[in-house]
Amino acid sequence: MGGNAFGTILPAAAFPRIPPSIYRALKQDMLAKMSEFYNRVGVPREAPEKVDYGDLDLLVTDPKSVYGSFVPHEVIKQGIGAKYVNPMKGNRTSNYAVPIYHGQWTALPHGAEEQENRSVTEDGEIYYQIDVHVCLDMKEYDRLNFFNSYGDLGMIMGLISRNGGLTLGAKGLMLPDPPNPPQDLSESFDEITSFLGLSMKVFEEGFQTREQIYEWVTSSKFFDAGQFRSTGPGISKVKAQRTMYSEFVEWVATTKIVSQQISCMSREEWQAKIRDEALVYFNKKLEYEASSKLRLDRLRLKQSFSGSRVRDWTGLGEYWPGVKLIMDEVRHQVGGENGILDYIDKHGEEGLRLLTIQVRDDLGIQRAGQVEGPMPPNQSGDSDISQQSNIC
Repeated sequence: MGGNAFGTILPAAAFPRIPPSIYRALKQDMLAKMSEFYNRVGVPREAPEKVDYGDLDLLVTDPKSVYGSFVPHEVIKQGIGAKYVNPMKGNRTSNYAVPIYHGQWTALPHGAEEQENRSVTEDGEIYYQIDVHVCLDMKEYDRLNFFNSYGDLGMIMGLISRNGGLTLGAKGLMLPDPPNPPQDLSESFDEITSFLGLSMKVFEEGFQTREQIYEWVTSSKFFDAGQFRSTGPGISKVKAQRTMYSEFVEWVATTKIVSQQISCMSREEWQAKIRDEALVYFNKKLEYEASSKLRLDRLRLKQSFSGSRVRDWTGLGEYWPGVKLIMDEVRHQVGGENGILDYIDKHGEEGLRLLTIQVRDDLGIQRAGQVEGPMPPNQSGDSDISQQSNIC
């Protein structure tokens, strides 16, 4: 049932399941009313074969100019006739409880159901829950409109993508790279469906049954029943009420035949192939490789040329000001941190160690606390462990 957003002030029974004819009338009414406040208003396509609905989900963006960049919740509340609102700031979902006036369902005709629903509430009052998600811009609107269409289809596509080593969500397609940040691939579902080998023409024309949705999503060139998993590393658990998602998992197990051509590959090989194809398709391979190289270079530099290593090489003990002076001069001589990595490539770590010792001698730093060459201002020869935090 709907009404979860108002559990602290209204019982769940105050939000009855909505019959299809009532839902359609409610949707048209709310679309018209919300269009007075936003230039773009819509409802994601509903899943087929639904016998009733728990609430109405609206997507909105681009407020009318009179409201500036934000339409106040109280204005929306009054405009759609809501009695209660659970307001959320920014581009998030706010919930509105709109009273169902007495006899509203009679003409459609569901008068008996309306009375039955009223009879189980203490005061006889029942409501529609209207969820309004304010999108940041049209790009977010289009993404959410796609991902939330046809019930759990977006989550099912996410599961199939995760099986292939990718991550698909309302923000688009990404290549996970733990523990590093994921690599963005695309925010456009037109591009994403094209990559997956799914027909947007079929998606736009609509589905009459859930099975048609399942057949469409498994027509992806990256789906293979032999590699399909609904649990395991990287696959999130879903709520029990996601019946369409659960039904799809069972449908795959009982309907789809394993492809020998693909399933002969190990799961790791199969995922690596898909990930590489994704990087090439979305023109992200060079960016991904550059980011990976940058991270590896940073790690390599940290391991090869740290303050503690220079201290040990030079025998300066805890004389960190001297260590820092030497490290700065080495960087200067070889052309910065990239120069240090190049120097290691040419001369090895032993070559870098010898250069560091030579710099120590050139600077005249003989031992901790005793310097014959230049020294940083305001520094004595005493140990200063606090300086270590500046050496890395």
